Amino acid sequence: MLAAENSAVGRGTDFAGLMEQAGTACAAIIDGECAGEKKNILIISGKGKNGGDGFVIARILSSKGHGVKVLLPCGRPKDEISSANLNLLDGSIIYETADYQPLIDESDIITDAVFGTGFSGCLDEKLSALASAVNASGKRIIAVDVPSGANCDTAEIQGECFRADLTIAISALKPVHVIKPACEVCGQVTVADIRIIPGDFGSAEGILRYTLDEEDIKKILPARKAFSHKGTYGTALCVCGSYRMPGAAKIASSGAVKSGAGLVVSAFPDAAYSAIAPFITEQVMLPCPSDETGGFRLSAFDILTDKAASSSSALIGCGLGLSRETKKLVRKFVTHTEIPTVIDADALNAVSEEPEILKRAKAPLILTPHPGEMSRLTGKSADEILSDPVKAAKEFAEKYGCILVLKGANTAVAQSGDDKVYVNITGNSGLAKGGSGDLLSGIIVSLLAQGMSAYSAAVSGVFIHSGCADEVAALMSERGMTVTDIISHLPYYLGRFE
Repeated sequence: MLAAENSAVGRGTDFAGLMEQAGTACAAIIDGECAGEKKNILIISGKGKNGGDGFVIARILSSKGHGVKVLLPCGRPKDEISSANLNLLDGSIIYETADYQPLIDESDIITDAVFGTGFSGCLDEKLSALASAVNASGKRIIAVDVPSGANCDTAEIQGECFRADLTIAISALKPVHVIKPACEVCGQVTVADIRIIPGDFGSAEGILRYTLDEEDIKKILPARKAFSHKGTYGTALCVCGSYRMPGAAKIASSGAVKSGAGLVVSAFPDAAYSAIAPFITEQVMLPCPSDETGGFRLSAFDILTDKAASSSSALIGCGLGLSRETKKLVRKFVTHTEIPTVIDADALNAVSEEPEILKRAKAPLILTPHPGEMSRLTGKSADEILSDPVKAAKEFAEKYGCILVLKGANTAVAQSGDDKVYVNITGNSGLAKGGSGDLLSGIIVSLLAQGMSAYSAAVSGVFIHSGCADEVAALMSERGMTVTDIISHLPYYLGRFE
């Protein structure tokens, strides 16, 4: 944000003007929250520029007739612009006291303007106690840009933190607003436009994070045509399943069918025929030679490549197992396929033994690891990956020239040659169950078959997968919902985009 402000200043806007714009925009939102009534509003301001925004807010809300009081828990600001804005306030409404409970009790709304985007670490003992008292008050809490105690860039929270009902994001959403755990203390998030242009934003790593909503996805998804046939929507080849894990083949191929592919071919080891065939109805079955473990034999390669030649996209990995022959088959398929291919689950583990083969791919590759699989692919610990999943996804995609879908509470999608990384903000704990990843891969391979670009299919697939799961959770429960429930609901959810 500092870089964005400096860029805006370079275009002729001074910092005092930016503070006035930010405070004015936030005050308008807070005033709107009052629904035409005059409210008692406590503004808790820090010593920095976020506190300065709070002073502007206080001045404007006071002029609108609200009962405003300003608490300075850190003392008076040293910043010249913030001090100037504090001096514009009536001194009678400014409080520098440790006895803040009466101020909290008599307030209708409490505005947190203590710390902003530059905060890191944890609140000190005094501010932790204040945050705890505010959180326990039952009053409506509004945070200015960032709930104090949360790290804007890493979305980490160490210790106590102000827990907002509404967070006013100044100019744009930031990691704190969309990435867990910090997004969970932001409450509802609304953006206050202070006329900083998109080109002003960036990051130390040169990565621009962004999110999408349903309207964006509706524009990306290809329209269904009145005059069409199954060939119009492509053929998705799903190389999934084994004797020990037949369900993965069913889930992945069913997800592909329910997501709109014209034809789905389910290729699986013939040893799993009796376990898979009864559940395969709309899909075309392609039994392949099995090895002694019930996985794919290497000799299945010719069958698969022959079918791939008449297919639009491929998925390989869900429930394959890791026998010696199966791993060889995966690596050979990945380097020879000429159609966009999704690599998931055991195929990722097979590739992790020789990741350089990704550079020899002849077609776009989409890898969909969870943090454990990502750890095996990169040699980094899962904790290191989770400390900055966006950066981890971007670095891998860039290194291997692929699209990387790093699954998690906030799935990140990165592609090589692109500074933008999509961060997903939908989804719930009901997805934390076996088979969820298989379904995601089935949705993505289906979108690929329908003609979407690899990156658009990955981003849209992630959004649809988790968005549908949110609807199912609302109808059922996060605890009790299953992957089969999500598959069944997919046709209804996809109706939103037609």
